[in-house]
Amino acid sequence: MTPSPVHVTLLRPEPHQRSSFAIAEETLDTANRVARMQGRATVFAVEVAVPPAMPVDTDLVVLPGLGLATEGEVSRSMDTQGFTDLVRALEAAPEQAVIAGACSACFALGAAGLLDGREVTTTWWLAPALAKRVPRAKLRQGDLVVEDGRLITAGAAFGQIDLMLHLIERFASFGIAEDCRRFLMADQRSSQLPYVSVATLVAGDPALQRAELFLRQQIGTPVTVAELAAAAGLGQRSFARRLQKVAAMTPSTFVQTLRMSTAIRLARTTTLSQEEIAHRVGYSDATALRRVMRKLGGGSLDQHRR
Repeated sequence: MTPSPVHVTLLRPEPHQRSSFAIAEETLDTANRVARMQGRATVFAVEVAVPPAMPVDTDLVVLPGLGLATEGEVSRSMDTQGFTDLVRALEAAPEQAVIAGACSACFALGAAGLLDGREVTTTWWLAPALAKRVPRAKLRQGDLVVEDGRLITAGAAFGQIDLMLHLIERFASFGIAEDCRRFLMADQRSSQLPYVSVATLVAGDPALQRAELFLRQQIGTPVTVAELAAAAGLGQRSFARRLQKVAAMTPSTFVQTLRMSTAIRLARTTTLSQEEIAHRVGYSDATALRRVMRKLGGGSLDQHRR
């Protein structure tokens, strides 16, 4: 007996990020093409819906990014009728439906109460803002795609493709998802941290900017939390609280992320060996650097060489 296709509702709110919406459409279409090439029936039946509309029989709701790049844009958008309509659509989603959203769309998921108590992610530079607006969400800032029950969230706009491939694997099969990845030439990624700019996250906080500058100047030597706090002009506890509030990072992640991003830049722009790069960014040897990069999802230095 041929299984029924998965009924997908692809939301098209206003505003939305056109590239994110197009990626969602294209990957679902590619999955259906791959399935037919393998002699299988169509996997996904896709319906585009404009909020506040929400089909009652949907199995999967896909929400593209909203094209909001800053916390200020998010705040202004949340006061619009388009955002209100989107939240109404999400609130009307069937209880059994899986709901997936990427990038700034996560703020609409939060406004609809769908993030409370859930492990979630969003685009890295908006993660602190999401943590403030939805304090009951369990933010996993570095992860690219996070699944918690019926909720699946992803990072920045082009993280939409990672989200869609995750959904294809869940609802179709690993084989179809892998073939889609090959057809679309989409490399597998697991973390946003290699893309994070620490300087951007702390740009609005002079104290944390001082700590970031101090760490850059001392990048080749061990640095303690006490030294970072002193550079910021704060006590250690105040420094940790400020860093969590502004950048959604612990002091350890702050240090490791800056060291890793510097190592990746050196791998891309120099011919230094892995051992030399490790020493330049404050690690005893290449093994220690590799350990940190695996932890943060940064892959290997060889992957980043040009």
